[in-house]
Amino acid sequence: MRQFVSMEEAFEAIEKYASQHPIKTSTVPLPDAVGQVLAEPAVAQLSIPPFNNSARDGVVLSSTGIDAAKRGDTITLAGELRAGDSIETANGLSGMAARIMTGAPVPDWGAAVVMIEDIEFSDDTSFIVKAIPDRDAWIRPKGSDITSGLVILKPGCRIVSEHVQALASSGVVEVTIHVRPRVGVCSTGEELVDISSGRPGSGQIYDSNRPFMNAVMQSFGCDVAVNEHVGDTLDEMVNFLKNAMEASIDLLISSGAVSMGSYDFVKPALEAIGARIVFHKVKQKPGRPLLFAILPNGTLYFGLPGNPVSTVVNCRFYVHYALSVMQQQKQEVSIKLPLEAGIDKPEGIAVFLKARCVRAHHGASVCALEGQESFQTRPLLEMNGWVVMGEREGSARSGDMVNFYPLNPNGLPDIF
Repeated sequence: MRQFVSMEEAFEAIEKYASQHPIKTSTVPLPDAVGQVLAEPAVAQLSIPPFNNSARDGVVLSSTGIDAAKRGDTITLAGELRAGDSIETANGLSGMAARIMTGAPVPDWGAAVVMIEDIEFSDDTSFIVKAIPDRDAWIRPKGSDITSGLVILKPGCRIVSEHVQALASSGVVEVTIHVRPRVGVCSTGEELVDISSGRPGSGQIYDSNRPFMNAVMQSFGCDVAVNEHVGDTLDEMVNFLKNAMEASIDLLISSGAVSMGSYDFVKPALEAIGARIVFHKVKQKPGRPLLFAILPNGTLYFGLPGNPVSTVVNCRFYVHYALSVMQQQKQEVSIKLPLEAGIDKPEGIAVFLKARCVRAHHGASVCALEGQESFQTRPLLEMNGWVVMGEREGSARSGDMVNFYPLNPNGLPDIF
């Protein structure tokens, strides 16, 4: 077991072990895949468009038709093409022009489409062209959007509703995804009262960590299969860990009982069941007592400090990173933003600062909020992200560029 590792060392260790425990996969119909992470490449089965088609209502002209239009000749329609007509029907028309509707196949002799407003009809089938089109005007070429056989979505991408549009159009009717990770959450401490159990008594506080962990894990796309509170005894924690392993979960997190107090029993409980403790304590603030272990059955375990902001930080960055690695997702990249005001920070420790990104006429900037202690939750109502500074960084001045991460790892902050 390593102690007092750096933030970078913690991420490296998590990546090493999380990559050895990928989330199971399943092939599902496309509509059922929204919100899931793609496990195998999605390959286009059809080109988009699947054939040359018209981008406007109007008349399709052949090369000969364009020449006639340039001379000001009256041109006669050979027929009409509608969306849904076959390519064979389009190619079966003979002549130099045909009326065509948006989305209809362009015949193999089609050289350009003239918009209906640029045509003057003398009767139902005869017309002159008022504005000569460029060659290939208003023709959507086959495969100009997506080419059949192309990998259009790579593993590790979380499928959103907009993806369905392109996937369905290109014939991807089913995809292989990582199933929703099964996770467990647990809070510890005799002082905690469930939020549904009435007002806390003397010396008690509401259990806020467990409902937060349950909510954030669901926002990460997980199914919370275990959700419990454990009292301040070693036996209770040992029994909880054993029961959690029987629940066939991929990842387990607990809050509290990972420091050095008389009732901090997580580490002894892990040792008692034969877990491998990878590291304990990270050189960071908040959340220094973070513990990462591998349970005997291979389940990844995170022991989070009990202070509420420590739990939030460690879930947002370390637990989310583990889940990302287990689902082949790319490492998150920060947004570089200038500071509105300076930050005092000693070297030798990483910091996660509650922050707010704001936008003005000169662009976006970020400020660290008041109330950075790990017990202070009010700033969580005002912030839209985190400023993260590594242990080698010192104090920063107004205007310096810093690393900003939005609250939601899957999207930009609301200011954008």
